[in-house]
Amino acid sequence: MDAENRYQYLERLEQIRGSKVLVYFAYTPLDDSILVPLYKQLKAIGHTPKIDLFLHSYGGAVDTPYKLVMLIREFCEEFGVIVPLAAKSAASMVVLGADEVVMGPVSELGPIDPLVKHPVYRDVWVPVQAIRYTLEYFQRTIADSPDPELATFIINPVLNKLDPWLIGDYEKSLKASHQYAEALLSRYMLKDSPLQVSAVTHALTEGYFSHGYPIGRREAKELGLKITEADGELWEVIWSLYLGYEELLNQRDLE
Repeated sequence: MDAENRYQYLERLEQIRGSKVLVYFAYTPLDDSILVPLYKQLKAIGHTPKIDLFLHSYGGAVDTPYKLVMLIREFCEEFGVIVPLAAKSAASMVVLGADEVVMGPVSELGPIDPLVKHPVYRDVWVPVQAIRYTLEYFQRTIADSPDPELATFIINPVLNKLDPWLIGDYEKSLKASHQYAEALLSRYMLKDSPLQVSAVTHALTEGYFSHGYPIGRREAKELGLKITEADGELWEVIWSLYLGYEELLNQRDLE
């Protein structure tokens, strides 16, 4: 699919949705590097009644989604997120700051488990929950061992390699993700259902053990999120756009 075809699909999506559509499609972690280009694009568009973000991302930094939502909302009255395939982890946080999320039969959200850069391997991103589960695993191993002293002897060399300041930073990231989720839900997605905010926040930040757990549109709706189910022409346009951007990124990787 060439640029002209993608533009035609984008134009049709805007007609169907009655919105201005922005696209974020990436396989690299979502971080603050998106903010300046996004601001430039929003300034070029100007204030508009409704903005949709066509979002495909597997997550990223803990603070970026909140900044992204606040920036977009400076330029519109109504904000929607369109998920063609995956808006996982930190990208799911962006969804919580929308008024609605548009999902098709293969669309997925995920537990909010932001990524942090590995302290040694700088190109490696680690789910912050992984650190907590590691410590909890060691604690259970020692407590359940028939010889706790031997278990402690074996585990201590590993624990000694963990920087306590780093562990504290990871713990702060977990608390921050909870705080951001609660703030976005209460201000936007669930502003009319304040009694649901706490339960939905807990479910998304602590209720799933797999970083990649797929939350489809039915489960998302059961959680209490405002889901618009994409079917018919709307879904055909969304899926065609997804395939077009996937093809574009694959071509760039081969160059």
